[in-house]
Amino acid sequence: MVSFAAAKDMQEDALSFPIFLNYSKSKNLSVFTCARLHDTLHWNMGNTEMHQLEPVRDDERKELDLSTPTDYAMYIKHIRGEYSHKCLSEVPSAITDSISLHERVNLSFNCITYLPVELPLRIPHICFLDLSYNRISALPNCIGLLFHLKELLLPHNCLTEIPVNTTRLVKLQKIDLSHNSLQELPNKIGDMESLKKLNVSNNKLKSLPKSLGCSTTIEILLAVSNNCESQPPQNVCDAGSDATIRFLKQLVSGKILPKPDQLGNVFPRVRGNVTQTSTNSDSARAQYVQIQTATMNTASRIRTPLLPPYDAMQLHPEKLKDKIIGILYGAVIGDALGTATEFLSKDECQFHYNEETFTYADIIRDEHRAHWTRGDWTSNSDQMLLVLESLLHWAGVVDELEFAKRLVIWKKSGFPELGTRENYIFSTTINLVLQSEKYSSNPHQVAENVHKNDCFGISNGTNNNSIKSSMFVDSGALPRSLVLGIPRFHDLSEVISNSTRICLATHYDERCVVACVTLSIALALMLQDDTTPIDDLLKTSVQYGLQHSNDEGVKKEFHYYCMCSDYKHIGLSEVGKACHPFKACAAAFTALRQGKDFKTALTSLLMLGGYSSMTGCISGSLLGCKFGYSQLPRHWIEGLNPKNRDYLNSKINALLDMMGLP
Repeated sequence: MVSFAAAKDMQEDALSFPIFLNYSKSKNLSVFTCARLHDTLHWNMGNTEMHQLEPVRDDERKELDLSTPTDYAMYIKHIRGEYSHKCLSEVPSAITDSISLHERVNLSFNCITYLPVELPLRIPHICFLDLSYNRISALPNCIGLLFHLKELLLPHNCLTEIPVNTTRLVKLQKIDLSHNSLQELPNKIGDMESLKKLNVSNNKLKSLPKSLGCSTTIEILLAVSNNCESQPPQNVCDAGSDATIRFLKQLVSGKILPKPDQLGNVFPRVRGNVTQTSTNSDSARAQYVQIQTATMNTASRIRTPLLPPYDAMQLHPEKLKDKIIGILYGAVIGDALGTATEFLSKDECQFHYNEETFTYADIIRDEHRAHWTRGDWTSNSDQMLLVLESLLHWAGVVDELEFAKRLVIWKKSGFPELGTRENYIFSTTINLVLQSEKYSSNPHQVAENVHKNDCFGISNGTNNNSIKSSMFVDSGALPRSLVLGIPRFHDLSEVISNSTRICLATHYDERCVVACVTLSIALALMLQDDTTPIDDLLKTSVQYGLQHSNDEGVKKEFHYYCMCSDYKHIGLSEVGKACHPFKACAAAFTALRQGKDFKTALTSLLMLGGYSSMTGCISGSLLGCKFGYSQLPRHWIEGLNPKNRDYLNSKINALLDMMGLP
């Protein structure tokens, strides 16, 4: 086995070649010179080659991030060619002048136009290279010397061809060449030993190499929006990865089975002046019962306005607490992770992400995802937390006027505790009601007026309320219903009243009310008792929701969605209806019925794309209630932005205090 020192000596010897001494005169090496260097670096010692050397120890591995921080406004400027002064115009000399042990290098969102030919010698252990959103027009032939490279990301550059030497990278598994100007690919690209994912969408390709049809490793092949005349025809490429691979190889094979996580998280409980901490579960139960039965002092009861009455539920207080925290954390996790796949096709989701290792750090950056930083949640969770803040401020009372005022303030300045964030709202309905100056004083009337002047009224002047518009009904109100399943969960009439009034504060359409009430009731029932079969619980919830519609067509449609046994029949990416409230509700119910663990259930849903921040938020909340905070994937909890996590913890602690929970 070749030692690390010996390998380094070999690299130093390679640097002594005369061609490198004259590098300043030429930025590119000839194919002949690269071949000489390739042979040198593949110098055998016994039966060992350079790319088979022992990997660097974990404590020696390094990640170098030189990407330019990008928000939505900066993203738009960047793609227009208005580059930030922070952008790099070339690979820094700190990389090219010395050997480093970096394994991951991120140079995305810069203005780099070429790669230095000595790069393989300077970072010999690199396995991940992100050059997205630069101005690179050609790759040096020596790209084939990055022996350890596993992922090469070059979308949104100016590439017109790919060196043949790229196909020599025996460990390369993922290549993203989308949004370039490629007219052809190397003929032997399908012969690559490890290639699993290839994205060549949005180029000028006229065909795909036949070798891809012989590949035994390819799993995802994206080639939409090209000029393919045959092999395969462009309409086959546009049909997606499966159709493209099927055309080329006549056989699709390979599956990835996710591995469920079994974690036990402990919430950082910080109690107010309500009850003393007790590590013994029986003692905790005793303290809880003392407050419920009024055997503790009156002051304690005043500080616990949301305390459930005695025997209101069958759960131990610790388990009730775990489920409540799971509702809120499950929602924000599903929301934050959902931005990763939102409005991507199923093929694109599978290309960009791995179900087994899916996390916030993997979220790609593009025009849509530039609205949020990785680990941040969207306005879906913000609205849920606005309701929670209002609830806490008014000692457990839910008031639509208070919520409306907080929504207006949030739209202008957000949550100060979370720092500067873009308050981006996708819901058309919410954006419309917030345009009214009267919204804060009369939210229900404003919402009704917006509903009566929806797309039909705007387009043809009619106010026929019997017409059910699918374009102007959205799921924007649903996240609020999640938190409203918690207070007074033991009193379903109160749950229904709260959920209805807060929904109507922005969404007057009865379909929104039906979905909101159903979700609130489902969570309330799950907090009352965890022994009821899921199917029975969901059927009961749907019955309560259907009471808020007199339209038989609406009832039939909602019943259909909520009884779906798989995602295929829900149509999560259906054109014009991806944001329909019934779809988000149905997705959550389907996730519950599948009987999978939290990570597997949520990931499999998010990998389908659609309005995934919303479906992730709703499904994550119900799954979080089912499994509890203790069973959520720890890396998804810890991966949330620290400010967001601290803010959420403070609100949860205040809520638990009001409920008298230990």
